[in-house]
Amino acid sequence: METIAFYDTGGVLPNSLDAFKNRACALPYGKDGFAPPRPQEVDRLIKLAGWSQSRVASLVGVTYNPKKGSSTIRKWRTAVENDDYRQIPYAAWRLMLIYAGVVSVEDGLQIGLDNAGQNEG
Repeated sequence: METIAFYDTGGVLPNSLDAFKNRACALPYGKDGFAPPRPQEVDRLIKLAGWSQSRVASLVGVTYNPKKGSSTIRKWRTAVENDDYRQIPYAAWRLMLIYAGVVSVEDGLQIGLDNAGQNEG
């Protein structure tokens, strides 16, 4: 297994894929406590999974250049204060969590069923 160096610039970020399971950004969208991932969390998930920008782009269906990577992925990883920053769409984030093995499809389906039951009357 390849060892990857991590350099934190503040805050506490997960040091394993398993550690993502307890984060607000790993909760299903409709679940109380869900919070969109910060750029640092997007970056950390990509690094922990060992993916390149091109690999992530192909997994979530955004454009990429085989030599330059993906500007979309870079924008998701850029600091919020930067004009280039873009919030990662929930669907893309959820796919990344599923592909990384952090969450399962069933996790999201369960919350969908729970919410559907609340709307029935």
